[in-house]
Amino acid sequence: MHLPLRLPGAVLAALLLAGCNLSVGNTTGTGAPQGAFGDDREKVEMLSAAVGGKNVFLPGTVVLTAGTGRVLSLFNTTGEPHGFAIPALGVQEVLPAGEEFAVELPALVAGQIHEIRCHLHPSHRGAALVVLAGE
Repeated sequence: MHLPLRLPGAVLAALLLAGCNLSVGNTTGTGAPQGAFGDDREKVEMLSAAVGGKNVFLPGTVVLTAGTGRVLSLFNTTGEPHGFAIPALGVQEVLPAGEEFAVELPALVAGQIHEIRCHLHPSHRGAALVVLAGE
């Protein structure tokens, strides 16, 4: 039985706002989609910000395709340093207050969801890095 691909409204809105080319075409006889997620950006921008008294990463979900050559451009909008870590990928950096900081990601493998968190302040809200297969 084939069930149609359904994305929660917030995820779909985030993908569209991020300018992602999301295309899912007709299905083959096996029920697998013919189209795939397309994303050729080399640099993705994120913010570390205080919203409603809570420190958060924006966007809260980053969706990329598998492969290499990806950079996260992180801008810390707050007045103090914050951590940025993706433990499963061995990424751990300190974001200087009020500055932009680039983090080069290691090779990304499709089908994985990685936790993004502030390793300096465990109470801060985290984010997620979702890695999809490319076209």
